[in-house]
Amino acid sequence: MEYFGTNLTEAGHYFWILDRETLRSSKTWFKDIPFNPEELTGKYMGQNLPFGDIVFGYFGEFTVLAISGSCKDTRQGTKSVFWIKEIIPIEEMKQRILDIPIAKKIIDTMPFEIKW
Repeated sequence: MEYFGTNLTEAGHYFWILDRETLRSSKTWFKDIPFNPEELTGKYMGQNLPFGDIVFGYFGEFTVLAISGSCKDTRQGTKSVFWIKEIIPIEEMKQRILDIPIAKKIIDTMPFEIKW
């Protein structure tokens, strides 16, 4: 599974591979995926989505779950975006995220409730 967002120690959004207990730097870049993770939780009716709101969808062969907000960055417009190159329903995507220890730690560190 891949992730676009902050790590557990500092602000700033980067591409990561969720590798069980660690985040590994990913070689993925915006041109490599059929969606823009920067835009998924962006402006809605003139405002960023409230922290904890999610966006779920399919983009080509990818299943994407984006959470408005971050485990480390408190600025408006932050996001935590998870994706896989497979089509699965939202409940399965949520469970896969929570089954990866580093992803669960990211989720558990968020200072707001996620509206799954």
